[in-house]
Amino acid sequence: MHDTYDEKAVAARTDESALNELVRENNSFILRCASKTCRRYITQSDDEYEVALVAFCEAVRAFDADAGGFMGFAALVIRRRLMDYFDKQSRRSNEISAGSAMCWDEDDSTGVVAEVQQKLVQANESTGHAIRDEIEALGAVLSEYGFSFFDLAEASPKASKTKHCCARAVNWMLALVERILNMRKTHSLPVAAISKALEIARKIIERHRRYIIAATEILDGDYPYLAEYMDYIKKERSL
Repeated sequence: MHDTYDEKAVAARTDESALNELVRENNSFILRCASKTCRRYITQSDDEYEVALVAFCEAVRAFDADAGGFMGFAALVIRRRLMDYFDKQSRRSNEISAGSAMCWDEDDSTGVVAEVQQKLVQANESTGHAIRDEIEALGAVLSEYGFSFFDLAEASPKASKTKHCCARAVNWMLALVERILNMRKTHSLPVAAISKALEIARKIIERHRRYIIAATEILDGDYPYLAEYMDYIKKERSL
């Protein structure tokens, strides 16, 4: 299926009718990508849909079949262009809200997503681009586990006791490279093993599985800006 779309994308780069047909076939995909990035239902009457549509066409023109599958590439371009759009909107209005400009959950007042949002508000242009680049890179990694950076708004621990448990779980994962390699290979978290080793209720690990995975990837990867929001985990390690 993906090979077929790859071939169609290559053909559509120089054929306007083929491009129009590809857009028609993938209109629901474009809407899903826009809705996922905005974390709300997007319709064809929304401005975000127009941004996503233009981004899809841009992805067709820039697609290189040797670099990977088209659909994954298109999703990445759509997400990137929407984030650029949000950034331009925020500069124009000089304010960002979780429900509008960045489309993040207002309830995530203490989570990593909200903290990154505030950093973007205050950051200069070069720092802001660097943070967005890290979010995009991390998003590509997290997609292998079946979720996105924006899903962390719901998965982030809020209570101090829960944050303590999550920090211990992340540090347990980071203690042995074999654990991280196995997580990446299986695209899953060893919930039972963590629960048993640390004597933490399994339901806590399950509920915050996405956050623990993301935090592990951030602290084991090259995400200096995002890692700043994991300082409490690093401090937990030294206790």
